[in-house]
Amino acid sequence: MVPMVSTYDAYMRKMTLGREQVLRQRTVELAGIKAGDSVLEVGCGTGSLTLMAKKISGPNSKVYGIDVIPEMIEYSRQKAAQSNLDISFKLGTINDIPFPDNTFDVVMASFMIFHMSEDTRQKGIAEIYRVLKPKGRMLIVDLAMPSHRLQQAIAKRVIFSGGLEHELGELLPLMNRIGFSDLECAPVNFSILGLSILAYIRGYANKSDSR
Repeated sequence: MVPMVSTYDAYMRKMTLGREQVLRQRTVELAGIKAGDSVLEVGCGTGSLTLMAKKISGPNSKVYGIDVIPEMIEYSRQKAAQSNLDISFKLGTINDIPFPDNTFDVVMASFMIFHMSEDTRQKGIAEIYRVLKPKGRMLIVDLAMPSHRLQQAIAKRVIFSGGLEHELGELLPLMNRIGFSDLECAPVNFSILGLSILAYIRGYANKSDSR
């Protein structure tokens, strides 16, 4: 197994001080996932957030996770089987999401949107829009610089090694152009190592139902 795969969950437990499930719960709440929803997590990693989405959306939901790393997909499948959760994990990339138009009520992406080129990121957000149903919900969670000055200084020294290359707010103009509406960018109510270093963007696919 790729070392990153086998150590990722332990890393998340360490970073969240054992509160990863709280973070996953809050992420699902921010996404507005409800019973029976069809949900996709893009860049699902080891599947922890995807599993939480299935637990919240219930047995009548359809929940999927995609990732570019085969070992991540295999590990996620094992976790779902151990939890007796019916989730479909498959290989896939954000810039070529392997699902038809208007498939999902919710698409989520966490801690991955800036781990790719600008061109891939632009194509990926357009792909998320494509696979969302009309008024479907998008949620992106990633690292952010705290607003409080003392926390900024600590975060720059401890977390970001002097700075943060990207902020989620940079994506707002692109998302507007693609067709997302009611966009909101704000901090996530969760601290990592005592610092408020997470933010989210959420919005709706503003398109007509042509089916």
